This record gives sequence, structure tokens and C-alpha cells, in this order.
Amino acid sequence: MFRHLIKTVSFVFLIPRRIERSELVHFVGIVPRLSPPVRPLIRMSAGKTWFHTPRLCRGTGSRLSDSGSRALPWGMIPFILTLLLSSCNTSNTSGERNTVMEGSVTKEKTDNVSAEAENAAEVLESFYTVTDDSGKALAALEAAGVESMDIESRLVFAVLLRSEGRLDESRDQLESIVGEDSSGALAWYNLALVEHAAGDAPARDSALDSAIAADDTLADVYAFRGTLAIADSDWNRAEANLRKALELKPGSTESLIGMAWVMAKTERLDEALVLLDKAVELEPEFVYARVDRSRVNVALRNYNDAEDDLDFAIEKEPAVPWHYLDRARIRLRHFQDYEGALEDLNTVERLDSGNFFALVYLAGLHEEQRRFLQARDYYQRVVDMHPDYVWAFMPLGKFAWMEGEFDEAEKWFQKAAAEDPDEFSFPLMAALSMLRSGNVSEADKLFSETLRMFNRGETAYEVVRFCVERNSDYYAVNALNKESNEILRERLWFYLGAIYEFENNTIGASAVFERLAARTGEMEFDLAWAALYGVES
Repeated sequence: MFRHLIKTVSFVFLIPRRIERSELVHFVGIVPRLSPPVRPLIRMSAGKTWFHTPRLCRGTGSRLSDSGSRALPWGMIPFILTLLLSSCNTSNTSGERNTVMEGSVTKEKTDNVSAEAENAAEVLESFYTVTDDSGKALAALEAAGVESMDIESRLVFAVLLRSEGRLDESRDQLESIVGEDSSGALAWYNLALVEHAAGDAPARDSALDSAIAADDTLADVYAFRGTLAIADSDWNRAEANLRKALELKPGSTESLIGMAWVMAKTERLDEALVLLDKAVELEPEFVYARVDRSRVNVALRNYNDAEDDLDFAIEKEPAVPWHYLDRARIRLRHFQDYEGALEDLNTVERLDSGNFFALVYLAGLHEEQRRFLQARDYYQRVVDMHPDYVWAFMPLGKFAWMEGEFDEAEKWFQKAAAEDPDEFSFPLMAALSMLRSGNVSEADKLFSETLRMFNRGETAYEVVRFCVERNSDYYAVNALNKESNEILRERLWFYLGAIYEFENNTIGASAVFERLAARTGEMEFDLAWAALYGVES
């Protein structure tokens, strides 16, 4: 069974009292969550429908390695899709939408955008629907003459600037707009998004306060505040803001998803599932509602439903590695589907070769399946990426021992021992590595230090004493035969076998290793298996 799971927070790894194989590798709940971004709000004139810039484009979702709270893709998306145009008037003289049929606009129309267009929507209609490129749409607006734009057009222009990463220019436009009319809640809201993207939290919060002062019915402002509170793990503040957002806009998918996350984090999983079911019902094609629902279903042990949502996500976004990683976790932890999990993890590596989480899982999966050379390669890549990843130390020492690299093995076992001084196996294996590399005096010194970890008469005391003295094994064997703790007993047998092997007692060593090789889940059992069958089996 694949059991390499442990909780951690943002690469600050908590050191367990004893680093068992079952605690070595993986994480519960920290694979970062993809979330829909906050959408900048614009409306072209009073009484007209609001529209938003769209969500994350497929395959471009930003993930942050937070402690399980929402990743915030505030860089936003450089694409203003046809949703923008279909939700607002595209003519100053007509209240009807100007529909552009596919293929009906020629290159000549693209090349002859009117420099006298009176608002942003007209420019976008005449240009952007053809190019599908926000950068070119922005250039078209600039060519139309920024100075002649009305406030509504400048708001569109500011949002496009921000979507292209031109934050200072976007801020200048928005500050100019609110300077002329401080009652413009949408401008304040978009200014808050700019300040958040720039990392200026006080300016962001001030802009949000101004947005609410201008219009306290703007649901998206409360939703944004709720999302920020989620990022701070302030669940009470998040719930209050998201509840207000849902009162004002009950059909907001983003607010439903945010509230569901609050419910999940405050152990109200059934309520979270109801909210996510509603979000999926409202927008069945929206992948990230299903991704979050999958996570809640995992917590509720509805594993088949969880996998189904991830199947959907992968079908819709085959280039997003995190969906495969989420599905691999389910397959490993709950279905023991190693083949399916390996396929998913290999896909993650192909899509994102530097994905730390995938490398960790691949290391553990290959180790679990006793593909030790592959496991060693992945663990090495893990520590190359994060040298303080302590759960790789013991496996790397183990693999080095298997391949007869005893100096290397000693190094890793010493590092593991330094992280977990209460675990006897690490200094014991470091001493055995010294012994095998010819450093007998240092080995004996470390054996003696390890012996002091136990009380006279304990089984482990007798086994370590045998390692120190390397004479008669009578007391050690007698103690082992009386030991009632099965796992401890079998683990300790390995150290007798290792001394037998060192002293060229091939028959004794083989007998011990054969006793242990069929067992799994502990370092000593893997070492016994490799002693019999090698590392490439």
C-alpha cells in the first residue's frame, strides 16, 4: 500500500519523531488549488450589462505553493474574449448588439481600424474579434487616441493594460478616472486589483473601501475581500464577506466556490459539497468548480465521484499538470492503482519537469514498487531542488548502501540522524557504512554511542551490542526470539544479517535476508530484498 503521506506547510517541513518509510514522502492537502481569478468589472454605460475579463485560459493556471489555501492568479489573463463584446453595446447610436459572423470580416477591415472610434467597445468590435489578441486590441485602442476616450472607454483601456502587465499605466488611468468621478465603484474595484497585482496591500484595501463607499451593493468587491481572507486563513472574515457577496449575487460561481472552501476548511464538508454542486450546476463546463468538488469528495470518501470530476478536468484541460497530480493522489491513496497513478505522474513530469510534488510522488511510487534505481534518481532530483527535504535523506542512504557506495550511504544516514536523533536505525546504518568502507574505529565509536540509546536487557541493546563486539550472537538471537513486537523484531534481525555479511558468513546473512525480503514498509526489508535480488530487479 502506498502510504507516503505527511502534512506540511509551504516547504517548511515538520520533522516527525521517527522518520518511518510510511512518513517519508508525501503530503496531505498541500498540492496547491487552482482557483478562478477575480474578474475585473466593467460596464459600458448606466443600466447596461456588466462584463468581465474571462477566467484562466486552459493550461495557463498559476499555482502557488501555499498551505492549501487558494492560489491567487492575480496576474490575470491577457485575453478579453467575445464575452466582453457580447455583454455590452458596440455602437453609440444603437442599443442592439453588433454581431460579427465568423469569416465575414476581412483583413482589410483589420488594417483599417478607425482612428476616430468614440469608445473602446467600437474599437474592440472592429479589431479584437478578428485578432483574438488582447495585445493587439490594446494597440488598437491606443491608435484610436487615448486622449479622446470617454471614462467608460478608459476603464476598458485600463483593464487591458493590466492584463498585459502594464500596471503603472493601468494605475494612472484608474486614478485619473476616480479623480474625475470618485463615485465610480467599478474603477475603484479595478484599481484594487491593480494594487494587489503590484503587491501593495494597503493601497488595495483602501481602494476596496472606496469601492464599497461608492456602491455597497457591488457583490464582487465582497467576493474579492472574501478571497483575500481565505488566503490569510481568516475563515470568519472570509465567510462574512462571501455571504454578503452571495446575498447580492446568488448565482456567482466564484463566490459559491469560495464559500465552499470556507466550509471545507471549517469542517462543514456536507455544506461545502452542496455549494459546489450548485456551482457546477450553474456552470457545468467550469473546470475549477469540479476540481474543488473533487477535493471535498475525497474528504467525504466519495472517491469515485472525486475521480470523475478530475477525469472531466483532464478532458477539458489536458495541458494542466495539476489535474493529473490530483488524480494520481486519489489513485495511489484510495484505489492503490499504481499503474494509473504512474501514468498520471509521468504526464505531470512531461508537462512540467520541475514539478516538485510530482517528483516526490514518483520517488515514493518507484521506491514502493522496489524500482530502486528510478527511485534514487527522483529522490536526487528532489534534494537538488530542495536540499532541506529531510524525507529523502534515508532513502538516498539506503540506495547508496544497496549499490555498495558506503561513503555516500554514511553521508545520508548521518544527515537523517541529525534530523531525527531518536531513531536508532540511522546512526546504526551510518556505523555499518563506516564499517563497510574500512573506517572501523569510527564505526565502533558510533556503534557504542548508539548502544547508549537503549537500556540493558532490551532486544535492541543486545543487537547493537553484537554489532559493537562482533563476537557471539547468542544473546542477540535469544533476545530476538523473545521479542513480542513483530516489526521491531524483524527490523533488528537485519542488523545481525549485515554483520554476518561483513564477516563473510554468507549462509547466515542469506538466511536472515530471506526471512525479511518478502516484507515491505521498512528500510531494513528493502535492504534485505536488494541484498538477495539486486537493485535492478
